[in-house]
Amino acid sequence: MKKTISLLLALLLAAGFAAGCADSGGTPATESVTQDTPASGSVTEPETTDEPETETGTEPVTEEETEPVTYGEFTVVPDDGVTLSVPRIYGDHMVLQRDEKITIRGFSDRDGTEIRGLFMDDEARAVAADGKWELVFSPKPATAEPQTLTIDDSCGNSVKFEDVLVGDVWFIGGQSNSEITFTELPTLVSSLSVDESMPVRLFMQGASYVINHREEAKEPCEDIVNPYWYWKRLNRGNAVSFSALGYYFACIIEKETDVPVGMVSIAASGAKINEFMPAELVKEFKYKVGGNVGPSEFYNMLVHPFVGMRFKGLIFFQGESEGYNGANPSPKKYSHDLKALISEYRQRWGFEFPVYNVQLSDYTSKGITFCPNSGYIRAQQFNAYQNMTGVRLIPSYDLGSDENDPNFMHSPYKKELAERIAQAVLADLYGADGAKKTYPPEIVSATLSDDKTYFTVKFKNVGDGLISDSGDGKVDGFGVGTVTKLVPAEAEIISADTVKVKVPEKAKLSGIGYAASPHVEKDSSHLRSSYGMPALAFYKAVN
Repeated sequence: MKKTISLLLALLLAAGFAAGCADSGGTPATESVTQDTPASGSVTEPETTDEPETETGTEPVTEEETEPVTYGEFTVVPDDGVTLSVPRIYGDHMVLQRDEKITIRGFSDRDGTEIRGLFMDDEARAVAADGKWELVFSPKPATAEPQTLTIDDSCGNSVKFEDVLVGDVWFIGGQSNSEITFTELPTLVSSLSVDESMPVRLFMQGASYVINHREEAKEPCEDIVNPYWYWKRLNRGNAVSFSALGYYFACIIEKETDVPVGMVSIAASGAKINEFMPAELVKEFKYKVGGNVGPSEFYNMLVHPFVGMRFKGLIFFQGESEGYNGANPSPKKYSHDLKALISEYRQRWGFEFPVYNVQLSDYTSKGITFCPNSGYIRAQQFNAYQNMTGVRLIPSYDLGSDENDPNFMHSPYKKELAERIAQAVLADLYGADGAKKTYPPEIVSATLSDDKTYFTVKFKNVGDGLISDSGDGKVDGFGVGTVTKLVPAEAEIISADTVKVKVPEKAKLSGIGYAASPHVEKDSSHLRSSYGMPALAFYKAVN
């Protein structure tokens, strides 16, 4: 009798799975990965071996969180009419974020299909609904040992990703100074050294494809549209065609932490900030015109596919397009828009990831004509920074192009800038020594004298005391007036944290700024902390 009951139960269980695979009312996937693309993984025979799963959590792995979960038998009833697909943000050679829940999403064109994932002796299960599914694995520690991730379904489909690492995933966004590759900075190529053994992986995207395929960027893309955008191992060819700033940063972080690094470029040359905004923000702010493409279009194709993927932090270097001497400049709104963009991204990803925002570089004397609002944007970046949490502002005006550099908008000092960003990151997120050395001097107050002849400007983060490149306390770069018409002012350090700024004749007493003019002389007497960190550019209005 017991044998008869067991047989009946087994038959009923198999029939249930068969019904899930044969249901004709399922919703097909809106985007899918074809199995012959480099990022799609390799198709394998379906596995039927049961594996335990650990509980999920947002904190680093603990003994309590890794109690095994026992799943029932995974029954496979092959059905050639059902497809299983995974977005191209996943693939061979990818890096998954350590110490966080690992979420893998995908598509099935048959609702009710059961999905199973196997990764690092962990198992996750899901059931397809509305054409989609999502597997959640428990947090994993960093490992540079190549792993295999297998995903299969109850209809006989299977996808396998090889050479998967667990480490820290970083995004780099912004416009050309974030996107620009070594091939576009030939002076850097000859000195480029690539250690192919480093566990650094690269995912490069760019503006060109979006500009030439705008019809595909009208709505948020659920998958990577360009089949040539996928995870790549580190070698010279891949490094040369990747973001120079992103490459240098990734290598520094990996070397200093011994943790694998995955670097994802979501940058687009020439982009205005509204092109990185989701449509909801664009509509709220009433933007009608972008730069190279329409508002939201860079977001839709370059950013949206990654929403939900856990990562360590974001480097953002953008704002030149708002400062151009061209159509639709919008420097006045930049602080507002930058704060809104970061807040919206954090809401969509579901956590307050750290942001390292680069203040605009200097663009030589040519920048006065070509990018007359660049100083204004630096001031706006400072205003946004003062009103956000979890954001670091990284000065770069002293790392701009040389005066005789024909590519004046794209400084070749990408390695030096990457080192500056990396030192801040290492201090903030990895517990490196010397954290206070990474903070740039930042204005605390600016007081106009009673006779209105000078300002007394106080700073914090000065180390052992402010210094000037001049060596005698004299400082260039201060100006008095309106933010768009600053009159250069004489200034000198008068104490460890204070600078005295003389009010120039005929200058309006509207406010005071530092490095907020369109052009900041590269070899000028910059204001620095005792550790050599340049002061943040700012503009402060006088009440």
